[in-house]
Amino acid sequence: MQLTHHSLPVSQVKQTFPELNVGKSVHSLKEAIDAKEEGADFLLYGNIYPTSSKPGKAGKGLDSLREIIEHVGCPVVAIGGITPERAGDVIRTGAQGIAVMSGILQAEDPVKAAQAYRTEVDGGRML
Repeated sequence: MQLTHHSLPVSQVKQTFPELNVGKSVHSLKEAIDAKEEGADFLLYGNIYPTSSKPGKAGKGLDSLREIIEHVGCPVVAIGGITPERAGDVIRTGAQGIAVMSGILQAEDPVKAAQAYRTEVDGGRML
């Protein structure tokens, strides 16, 4: 289960459903540390790059993603403006994975787009 930043506390969900892996969306190092201390099993962090789903918000960048990964000690999934060409760089920061919405859902050929992401993610892990 993945909780948004403004949803229930991780600890409350874990108390009620201890068998669930619970993740939380975070947007800063403080939020990431707080979510981990609440018991989050993984984090969703972004937006890494500018994205149409968050107009006007600058991307946080790879350095900030790397900082989150180094400080929290749990899997971090990156989201926001990640194109296939950027996916390998994102994975090389130590991110466990990427989350993509418009890059696949708005593609002319979503299957081909998903395959392009997969190729780049796998390539990023091999280096």
